[in-house]
Amino acid sequence: MRTRSRWPAAAFTVLALAAVSAAALAQIAPPGKPATKPVRNIPYVSIAGDDGKQRHYETNAIPLLFNRACFGWRMYLGGPNRVVSLKEVLTTSQPAEQVIAGPETEVSADKTRATTRMLETVQDGVLQRSWCIIPGDPPGTYTYDISIDGEPRGEFVFCAIEVPDQNPNTDPRELNCPNKFNAVELERLRTGMPS
Repeated sequence: MRTRSRWPAAAFTVLALAAVSAAALAQIAPPGKPATKPVRNIPYVSIAGDDGKQRHYETNAIPLLFNRACFGWRMYLGGPNRVVSLKEVLTTSQPAEQVIAGPETEVSADKTRATTRMLETVQDGVLQRSWCIIPGDPPGTYTYDISIDGEPRGEFVFCAIEVPDQNPNTDPRELNCPNKFNAVELERLRTGMPS
């Protein structure tokens, strides 16, 4: 796994998609009352296609596409832009062959846990981080435990799934995962939309 804490173009795209999603899902308010923004914490996956474009998915199914797929979390914290103390613990159900990370990350001897402690910026009420898939990353369950300013704030559970042909057109929403989350499927259930 390789950490990817700063990825301006992709982060901008994800935040732009989030803003469009938030605008589309905002409730219609009665006159005189502002519309409320949905508060969402989501897992996501991004995949670089052969054309160089990043495709983004709100899902927790990670295709093990080496040097193409990244996975992470986005957490809505609200409030003003600010710097917070982040502790992120990424645990995998099997050891990784290697972990590429900066000095702020401590990797367990068995390579199943990476603990990152750092200061991060909350921008427009949102904090997000991601890691990218590299050769030797194992299939199985990946769990993020997040603490902010010393307080536990959330858990994100992913399932990493082997893709033998390394097809960059793999749609993670179509992968079989026992605890799969797909934002589109959940939205359809809430609104009663047909599949």
